[in-house]
This record gives sequence, C-alpha cells and structure tokens, in this order.
Amino acid sequence: MFNKPLRHVKSNVNIFAFYLQDQIQFNPYLSAILGIRQDRFQNDMDRTDWSNSVASPFSSNRTEFLTSPRASLIFKPVPEMSIYAAYSLSYVPRAGDQLVSLTSKIDGLKPEKFTNREIGVKYDITPDLNVSLAAYILQRENVLANSPSNPAEAILVNGTETKGYELSLAGKVTNNWSVFGGYAYQDAEISEDQSSGTILKGTRVGQTPKNTLSLWNRYDFNEAWGAALGVVSRSAMYALTPVVDPNDSTKSASTILPGYTRYDAAVFWKPEKNTRVQLNIENLTNKDYALSAHNNNNILPGSPITARLNVIYNF
Repeated sequence: MFNKPLRHVKSNVNIFAFYLQDQIQFNPYLSAILGIRQDRFQNDMDRTDWSNSVASPFSSNRTEFLTSPRASLIFKPVPEMSIYAAYSLSYVPRAGDQLVSLTSKIDGLKPEKFTNREIGVKYDITPDLNVSLAAYILQRENVLANSPSNPAEAILVNGTETKGYELSLAGKVTNNWSVFGGYAYQDAEISEDQSSGTILKGTRVGQTPKNTLSLWNRYDFNEAWGAALGVVSRSAMYALTPVVDPNDSTKSASTILPGYTRYDAAVFWKPEKNTRVQLNIENLTNKDYALSAHNNNNILPGSPITARLNVIYNF
C-alpha cells in the first residue's frame, strides 16, 4: 500500500539567450572589450501540497527578459603586464531551489541583481608563472532572505555591498615545482537599514568570511612520481546575517562559525604512458570544523579525513 505523497511538483523551464562581444584594439598598448547578453527565462510550474491534509494547488507562469552588459578597458605598458578596469551587470531569475521551489510569496519578486566594478593587474614573472591582484566592489540587490519577524515569510534585502581584493599566484616556479594559490579579503555589509530596522546598516553579511586563503604545491620528482601539499584557511563568519535583538535594540544576534585551517595532500604515479594513478587525501589532521550553515541551528560540518583513489587509462 502506497501513501499519498506530501507534494507533487512539475516544472518546465525554457531558456533562450544570445550575446554579442567585440574586442577593439586602439593601439599596441590599449584595447577594450564590449559585450551584451540578452536572456529570456520562462518557468512554468505546477505544485499541489497535501502537507496539511488539504490540497493546496499553486501555479506559476513566469517569463523574464534580462539584459546584461559588460565592458572592460585593458592597458599593456609592457608585454608582460596587463592593467584593466571592468564593469558588469548580471541577474539570477526567481526559480527557487532546483527550479521547482517557487511559492506564491516569492513568485512576483524581482530577480536578484549583481553589479560588479573591478580593477586589477596581471604580471608574467616568467612565461610559466604569473601573479595577479584585483580590487572590486560588488553590489547585490533584491536578495531573498527570511523575514526576521517571521522566518516562514520571504523578504527582499537591498543594499548589500561587498568590497574586497584578491591576490593570486599560478604557474611553474621551476620545471618540477608548480604553485596555485591565492588570498582574498572581502568586507560584505548591509548598506541600508532593512525590514523596518531589524537588519541595520553596517551589519556584516552572513556566510561571508573576511579572509580566505588557499595554496596548492605540486612537486614532480621524475616523470613517474609526484606529490602535492595544500592548505585551505578561512576566518570566522556569521551563519546568517545578524538581526536586531527584539529585547535589546543595541544588540544583534547570529551563530558564529569559527574559522579553520585544513591541510590536503596528493600522490601521483604514472606507471606507463596511458595510465595515471592519483591518491587524494583531504583534511590530513582530521580536523573538526564547520563548513557552512543553512540557518543558525543547522550547521554543516566539514568532512573528516577522506581518501580518494583514481585510476585513469587513456585509450
């Protein structure tokens, strides 16, 4: 005997998009890239919910036309160096988790909007090794969040701004030693009071650590054997964007996910031309850490020490 399902959902998504992009070379030192993308996003969804023992039907027929421009200017004072400034605008349409989670409360909300402004420089230390530095300001509008006064109700949060910079290094230091890594600093804050003062201007945005670092070193001892060691580190962050404490307007509250540092390793073996064997070990010290969170009470832990063995054969 089969029980009636609690929910039946059917979704039909049609996406059509085209883009144009052109690179203009003004002279040997200066060039520009101009582009534009046009999207048509259509989501037809039908859902019936029996979780309250009464059928609750919901239908959505949503079509959105989204225009996303981008532009950048590139200056090359010497062949090894590129200095650039870039601007881009993009959107994420309302479709819900896995394109099937729209509800009547969020169906009519505007798509999420991202505006990014960035400047940076890239320099080739050698033909095989380069370093880059970038600074950016990312503004998000129409961000979906749970209402502080009623977690079951969705609201739009405007005025989220992230300022940051990234430093990266990639390539071969020597013929045998390769390095890939980077450091990022980001300061993400609410730039306007939200939801009748329950989220205040200057509040740090949840799930956004200020400091992240990753570094991966690989050394090939010979043509058959190689090994690698890496580190991943992140500073503390809020599980959710803190809201004002209803009992004390001078305080805000949110669960803090502590920062962590994790070490990974790998061993590479190539016994013959067409076969490669790779052993990856994640979290070498078996460290307990919080990776992310769904809310203040649902914390996702990081994986314990994990090993994966891959054997790859090319025909």
